[in-house]
This record gives sequence, structure tokens and C-alpha cells, in this order.
Amino acid sequence: MKAYFISDLHLGAREIENPERQRELVNGLFTQILKDATHLFVVGDFFDFWFEYKTVIPKQYFPVLFYLQKMREKGIEIHYLAGNHDFFLGSFFDRYLDVKTHADEAVVELNHKRFFIFHGDGVDPDDKGYRILKRILRSAFNQKLFRLIHPDLGIRLAKLVSGTSRKYNKVNLKKRSEDAYVRFAEQKFAEGFDYVVMGHRHNPLVHEAQGKKYVNLGDWIVNYSYAVFNGNDLELKFFRNPSRHSQK
Repeated sequence: MKAYFISDLHLGAREIENPERQRELVNGLFTQILKDATHLFVVGDFFDFWFEYKTVIPKQYFPVLFYLQKMREKGIEIHYLAGNHDFFLGSFFDRYLDVKTHADEAVVELNHKRFFIFHGDGVDPDDKGYRILKRILRSAFNQKLFRLIHPDLGIRLAKLVSGTSRKYNKVNLKKRSEDAYVRFAEQKFAEGFDYVVMGHRHNPLVHEAQGKKYVNLGDWIVNYSYAVFNGNDLELKFFRNPSRHSQK
């Protein structure tokens, strides 16, 4: 048993993309996953934007999708949870890559330990505006309307909006405390979960209470952080030395 958890890579974001970042992901973390993983959980915002038309997917993500396929061929079980940037998952991952997708949270049991896994967007009760926007964007009707736009134009437009959203979150997430996320995790502990795993905050964090553990995965932009469950415990790890690491 060796399960990997990662979130908030925002692959494809023009202003943060560079060959070194993707090379370290593919030649570093993905290569390690191929060697010893039994599971991989992508906990949202893997891509900076993802939208599936009936016959079209964004071609720039082919190298990463190729590695996901290699993992499945080795028998690694992959779960993909929607984030606030890549929630238009459609059927591609399930049908063509045999990756299990989750529109919201995933509840799984690994080695007799119960996990509650969720990207984390909308957890903060003060984020009322986003909660309303989330309902609008995830509406099946609105997604059908978006499909009427030509892919070249639609993807370009969505990337522009995604970039604006990321800049807004970069400023505002830093202003907010982690208290709402810690309270949310402790509520899940009370419901019987042993581990709570989230992302979205871009702030790697470990919080332990009641003999249980909440891990925020941070990101693969500044912190290069991820988590590993070895069958006994869940650990937050860093591919590089972290620029910041908070722990409660």
C-alpha cells in the first residue's frame, strides 16, 4: 500500500509554466509513482483549465495524460477530484484512461483507515460569492451553452478567466486564516474519518487532533508538496525544500 496525493499544479497556466516545473513533475514525482504506488489521488486543480467538448480535449496536456495512462497500465488506481479550475471533467478520464472521477468529495478506505478527500473550494463560510459562482459554473445547462463556442475560442476565453481567478485567489487566500479548514477537518474527524486531505489553499499544512490528521497538500508551484500514505500513516512531503511550511 502506497498512496500518493497531489493538488494545485495548475498545469497550462502561462504565467507560471516552465519546462523545469513539468520536468520535475514527470521525471521526479511521476517516475517515483510508477515505481512504487498503488494509488494516486489528484485532489483538484491539476490543470489550470480543463473542458471537454464531445470530440476535443486540450492538446497541450498530452504529455501528462500519457503518464496517467502509463500508471493505469501498471495497475495504479487513480482518482481525479474536481477543483475550482478543472471541474469540467466530462467522460474522458473515466472512459479512455480508466481514471475514477469525483465531482466533489471522495470517501475511500485504505488499509482500514477512512479518508475524506476534497479540493476544499467553498469550505470557508465567508466565501459566499464563490459559493454562488460555483453553482452557476457547474450548472449542466451553462456547460452545454459553453460547448456551443468553438474550442479555440472557448479554451482561450476560459484560460483568461482562469488566470484572473488565480490572481484574485493568490491575494485573498493569503489574507484568510486556516481556521475554517481546520474546523471543517475536525468535524469530519467527529464523523469517523481518520484522515482529511484537501488542497486549494496552496499552503502545505498538517493538523493533528483526536489521534487523527488533516493534511493540506499545498501546491506544485511554490512548495512542490504532496502527501504519501504508506498503509500506516499519512505524511506531507516536499520534492524541494519548501519556501514555507506551517504546522499545527
